[in-house]
Amino acid sequence: MWRLLFFFFPVLALAAQLRVEVRNSEAWLIRDGREIQLTHDGKSKRQAELSPSRKRIAYFDECVEAEHCTPTIIILDLEGHRLLSFQPKLEAEPPPGPCLSINSIAWVGNDVIASDCHLTPSSSEYVETELSTGRTIRDLFGLDFTKSPDGKDVAHAGWIVHFAPPDEQSYYLQIDHTTIYPLPKGTGPVEQVGLAQPPNVVQQHGLTYSGIHEFMPGLFWSPDSQHIALVDCTYVWTAHSPESQSEADGTETIPQCALAIVSRKGEAALFPLPGTSEADLQDISVTWTSPRRLALTARGISKTFSVP
Repeated sequence: MWRLLFFFFPVLALAAQLRVEVRNSEAWLIRDGREIQLTHDGKSKRQAELSPSRKRIAYFDECVEAEHCTPTIIILDLEGHRLLSFQPKLEAEPPPGPCLSINSIAWVGNDVIASDCHLTPSSSEYVETELSTGRTIRDLFGLDFTKSPDGKDVAHAGWIVHFAPPDEQSYYLQIDHTTIYPLPKGTGPVEQVGLAQPPNVVQQHGLTYSGIHEFMPGLFWSPDSQHIALVDCTYVWTAHSPESQSEADGTETIPQCALAIVSRKGEAALFPLPGTSEADLQDISVTWTSPRRLALTARGISKTFSVP
């Protein structure tokens, strides 16, 4: 056993000695403590990332207004040679076009880059690009895009209209294009492509709308990719008049928050989190200790939960 541990320690130490970063608008490689500047063009850059094979580097030109350009993702080898560059293509709704503002990028395979493209404060477009062909192989609307551990699917909050009253901004959970939570009683997951509206779960009584959902940041897959955990806060909003079109033009109750554990089939187990506020839950940590058990830590709370 000790021999096995000694074998792994040098491998892990070697892997830890290779990293990349953006510093003063240039991409740098740090290898064995030696810092190597890979780019020298002075363009505004963000987020250098190593590929899973640790043989290639991706970063993107931020394209600030003064540079008059379209954000571009660049792929380098470890010596700084440019291998290719591309602009993510937004194709989920016509007309197709380039991503004009990149929030972040991530390797989701040695030949695939995922781009989170800003659309509005309430919605982004997630695009996976196959580097060898330049094809867009996945295109989704929403927020908080999170790849499943098996690498097959993406969980995310679905898209919502930014300038709309609260009852039209209720959050919902999707796996790729399928809405799985919340669902009207007695129904199952619903395929929802493009900008189609989700199933309506908000109840209206006159000017009062109940059951409006707002997810806290973070979606957490179980290690077997069968469940997703999230913190869901629901509240009631009463409009001041039938013409009210914004949250400020009405009153809302204090949100009631719960840990939701949702299966792929849309089955949801809710665990109330009494005594916690949305502020307490803005920075949560969820750790799955097994496929059916997890621990949640946030300000003022530390609990474990089991999937029924």
